[in-house]
Amino acid sequence: MAHSPSIASALRLASQTVVQTFWIFCENSSLHGLRYIGRNKATKGNTPLRFVWSVIAVVSLGFTLFLSSSAWDQFRSNPTLTTIETTSYPVSLIAFPAVTLCNINKIHSTKADELGAKLAKLGVHINDTIDVIYSLPRLNDLRPIDQRIVAIEEQLRSKGYDTEQLAFEVAPPCETMLVHCFWLMQPVQCRTLFRRTKIFAGYCCSFNADRFLEPVFTRAKEPGEAPPQESLHVTGIGKGEGLSVLMDIGEQYYTASNRFSYGIEVFVHRSFDFPDFSDYTTIVQRGTETDVSVLPTLVTASPSLRSIALEKRGCAFEDEGNSTAGVPYTYSNCMNECELRYTASFCRCIPLFKQTVELQAELKVPICGFRELGCLLDLKGSSGGLPEFNFSAYGVLHVHFRSTNCLKYRREPFVTWQTLVATFGGILGLCFGGSILSLIEGLFLFGVIPFTVYSALRNRNGKAVGPKVSTISYVDYPGHPPMGYFRRREVMARALNSYSDPMWTIGNRIHPDARRWKQHQIDELKIIP
Repeated sequence: MAHSPSIASALRLASQTVVQTFWIFCENSSLHGLRYIGRNKATKGNTPLRFVWSVIAVVSLGFTLFLSSSAWDQFRSNPTLTTIETTSYPVSLIAFPAVTLCNINKIHSTKADELGAKLAKLGVHINDTIDVIYSLPRLNDLRPIDQRIVAIEEQLRSKGYDTEQLAFEVAPPCETMLVHCFWLMQPVQCRTLFRRTKIFAGYCCSFNADRFLEPVFTRAKEPGEAPPQESLHVTGIGKGEGLSVLMDIGEQYYTASNRFSYGIEVFVHRSFDFPDFSDYTTIVQRGTETDVSVLPTLVTASPSLRSIALEKRGCAFEDEGNSTAGVPYTYSNCMNECELRYTASFCRCIPLFKQTVELQAELKVPICGFRELGCLLDLKGSSGGLPEFNFSAYGVLHVHFRSTNCLKYRREPFVTWQTLVATFGGILGLCFGGSILSLIEGLFLFGVIPFTVYSALRNRNGKAVGPKVSTISYVDYPGHPPMGYFRRREVMARALNSYSDPMWTIGNRIHPDARRWKQHQIDELKIIP
């Protein structure tokens, strides 16, 4: 009855299998230096030499792991690389930027008087109207207000006026701010170049801006989807190769200002961007000629960046961003949307001068009024703003490119998977002389050979111990002995003597149970030369 081996014998057999497999791997591996560690004829009796080569192999392995770890850390921490593609990229291939003009005065006095007279007919006291109008800029720079303003706002809402409509009706119109406009040295009517927009600085006038910046009151009622806006390009540089505007600062209309001076703020930005503070350029003041020269920087991304996770590469393609439908995806638009989404989740409204109609329709929240101003103050940590001023003047603005050439950058993966694999292969080849075939060889030696070694060791340990035989180990052949087993003269002698030779007798056979060889089998051996 067969008994299962004990745990100790199983562990001993497993350890022997591991050791034997390791020696086989060292003796047969194509990796450099390992054969000197194995028990081959050259180094079997030279223990110091095998020890030295073992130390060298361990040091090489440590160096391989160190270099591989450094390559992996570099791949994980620096997934992208931005390089200069060219220093002479022509600006004629770059779309002319958008120019947004925002008067420092946020309330046009004439428009405020007209609104006051209109609300007086609806039963709203003129003093209440003035107080609300003077408080409108506080929705922009986030200054605290009296609770009485909240009550007046509720009264105006009952009359059909909300804060968005109030701010729009009293904002300085583009017609009074823009006097003469020139494009490429040719006079053009300003109303054909500029359209009313709403950005964080209030209601402004924009040239070459995308339609999503327009407030809902001035958007063209076009059936279906509006056609895409064409990009404007120029071929030269200087004041005559761009936009020139003669502006009326309108000091006589100043009612509420968010700065300590008169003037018109200038924002230069991409046409499909929601402007932010980084796009602010300068202020056009009375009696001054302001020259704004634009030096564009173009950054493109390699399509191979898509293989890197979004949170690792730190940038997104236009179809990967979280931009609202109808609003082009850019970094500025994305940041504005993230801010609005957070504000909407916290205050359940969207700030008036950062609103985009598409996002508001998606979030289904109202525009923040005086009632939500306290929540906005808590969210921003704002404690106050600037007092109102009253100024006016004329000013001249020139917007143009500064140079005929600009820098163009290209963002691409710093280390791709292909580069990483090649790096690991180079490290392995440098330290051990290995390759892909060496890895396959290692998988074979450690994946297949251990089973063969284990089976051989188990069979050997299971056999009974007998006398050691130092001569030929005889086996029973199925038909006749292998070719060349006998010398030719012995074959001929046995063929002539047939069965008379005592070697062929049963008593003299080496193996008593071996079969007799037939005559025709011996005749076959006669052909051996």
